[in-house]
Amino acid sequence: MRMRDLEKASGVGRETIRYYIREGLLPEPDKASRNSARYSDVHVARLKAIKRLQEERFLPLAVIRELLEAEDGNRWLLPDAFPMLDALLAQRLEEAGPARVALADLGVPDHQREHLDDLMISVADDGTVSARDAAILRTVGRLDEIGFRPELGFNDGQMRLYHVLIDWLTNQEIRHFLEHTAGQVGEAKALDMAEQGIALINELLGQLRTRALLKKLAERRRIANDNG
Repeated sequence: MRMRDLEKASGVGRETIRYYIREGLLPEPDKASRNSARYSDVHVARLKAIKRLQEERFLPLAVIRELLEAEDGNRWLLPDAFPMLDALLAQRLEEAGPARVALADLGVPDHQREHLDDLMISVADDGTVSARDAAILRTVGRLDEIGFRPELGFNDGQMRLYHVLIDWLTNQEIRHFLEHTAGQVGEAKALDMAEQGIALINELLGQLRTRALLKKLAERRRIANDNG
């Protein structure tokens, strides 16, 4: 298809399309001649994906590029690379105790019950949630107790932000892990690395986040002093 057909099919203007090509968000078109380019359904699909990520997730183009590159590398997600890794890792990471917990036993306040979807909590027909979701709800409850409540800004929008960031980060982590271990180590070794790595990287991320928060607050104070 020609540029005008791509504009019509995607709803994106030609200047934006050319910008995306320059920035590596879109593949180069086939050049029939110096002044003639042909585009394909791949360009249409990629443009629609970019629009969706911008409009639904409010992501910057740099993050969108990383997500699209990750999608291009999905061959590493095929199950023939460590076919039992997910099941075995889930078994190892399950906490001791019941697999399901009654939502009623968790003491979830009404204002949180109304936003379980934003927490991505799935409640079964019998009123139970998974042990992992129960742990998430307990943590959210502790945040609520110390003041992180909807009226102070800790609301569904904040949770959606966390989910977007975590979804992006875990996609990158899984892709990177599989790219560098598949064919290099056995599944037993990969399982040990994944199990221990999750806990250690959670700790590392907490340390990095704390350092970054303190740095931002110090910069805020410095700017205030400079302006004073």
